[in-house]
Amino acid sequence: MTATATTTTTSSAPAAAQKPAHITDKKFADLDISFESRRALAEVFKYQYMTAVQAETLPLILESDARDCLAKAKTGTGKTLAFMIPTIEKITKKSKRQMSDVNCLVISPTRELAQQITVETERLLTFHKDHMRKVVTCVGGTNKNRDVKALKGSTPIVVATPGRLLDHLQNGDLASRMANLDCLILDEADQLLDMGFRPDVERILRLLQPSRGTRQTLLFSATIPDQVNEIANIALRPNWNFVDTVGEDSEQTHMHVQQQLMITSQDRLVHDLFCILDRETSSTTGYKVIVFFTTARLTGFMAELFNSVSDETGYKVLEIHSRKAQTARERASEQFRKSKDAVMFSSDVSARGMDYPDVTFVLQVGLTDRSQYIHRLGRTARAGKDGKGGLLVADYEEHHMRRSELSDMPLEPMPVPVSAKVSGIAARAVRNVSTDKVLRNSAEQAYRAWLGYYNGHLKKVRWDKRRLVEQANMFGAEVGLVDQPSIEKRTVGKMGLKGVPGLKIV
Repeated sequence: MTATATTTTTSSAPAAAQKPAHITDKKFADLDISFESRRALAEVFKYQYMTAVQAETLPLILESDARDCLAKAKTGTGKTLAFMIPTIEKITKKSKRQMSDVNCLVISPTRELAQQITVETERLLTFHKDHMRKVVTCVGGTNKNRDVKALKGSTPIVVATPGRLLDHLQNGDLASRMANLDCLILDEADQLLDMGFRPDVERILRLLQPSRGTRQTLLFSATIPDQVNEIANIALRPNWNFVDTVGEDSEQTHMHVQQQLMITSQDRLVHDLFCILDRETSSTTGYKVIVFFTTARLTGFMAELFNSVSDETGYKVLEIHSRKAQTARERASEQFRKSKDAVMFSSDVSARGMDYPDVTFVLQVGLTDRSQYIHRLGRTARAGKDGKGGLLVADYEEHHMRRSELSDMPLEPMPVPVSAKVSGIAARAVRNVSTDKVLRNSAEQAYRAWLGYYNGHLKKVRWDKRRLVEQANMFGAEVGLVDQPSIEKRTVGKMGLKGVPGLKIV
């Protein structure tokens, strides 16, 4: 950690016996905050006690010297309130402000997390004055002109994803309106950088340079890799606080979640997935299941495949991935959050930051890396609740996942559950691909995405190009494609597959 940081590594006070383990005995009522915020916490959120991250960060961030802060905090522990309570207090106490000024900017790695932060902030502002209650969300996949219209007039708080934010800063008046920014917050900072947003974040920080000396900047991150520390040194003023609410021991909490390892073969992948979900959705106490796939196209196809027989399985699958419109993703996310019994198929847009309550099972299908695996697993067993994880891999993926990527994970090998009822349903679903034009088109797109994905991971599965094409064609047949999908000549060239037999080139 940088020498200019003041480090505070503390553990929360013992929680009362009747409270969950992540809740401390420190009360929101004891904070020196406005009546309006206290009332919202009590009446809207119905919170009395703070979580560990709130108890450790709020007193420091609320101090009159308003030092910047880097907080190491796990997702699902109440981080949004930890940074929005002091931010709102800072804005409301400001004696002079231009009506055109934006006072607070929150940067989020994903659209879904940005929407979640906005909702939490609006709830916290329930009893504040009207001019304070405007929160504008600017994310990709939505109409930019709608953003421009929403940003007009007094706009105290903006929540944004990096790409859309940079667009507004470079091609509008938002940069000048943020010249007197009071608070800058980077949430899930490690994910922002993991997702390749570092160049965008650095450009944004340069455009926000006029406020650097006076604003309070807060970085919240589940982990502190080198590049997060580097961004902290760029974004934060000297003598910033470092708060660790995770600690060395607690950082390995994922090691204590039950993690099932199930091996399948390519010709049984769809069948085995149906069997696993039949087991998980048969719970009499309610179920919340998230299944992660390797690509957005595969996620979409699998959701459509399962929904084609939903009258037989007894559940509909929600889907959330980058190929869906933002409004559809928001609807699916909200429906999953509110449902008691639900299954959601997802790509990595739901892997980090999203707070879905009571997720009972997280299943990961196919190759992943260690960091991604842990982040996905983190959707369950949150905030003191029970949950378990599962990894379903094909036999050709097993060696890399067990011996290399996840060698230190407590994976428990177990057979795929057997269900005679589901076998017939799975077979009917696959047959639907040949008779349903929409489903067939989706399967063809999944085939092309599958080929592209594994072309980028040949060493992990120990294939050459010829074997890749053979396996891809097997995959197509197993998901119900009677005719092999065609691939454009240009795409074949880009993938380095020119001259490899077995492809249908157009």
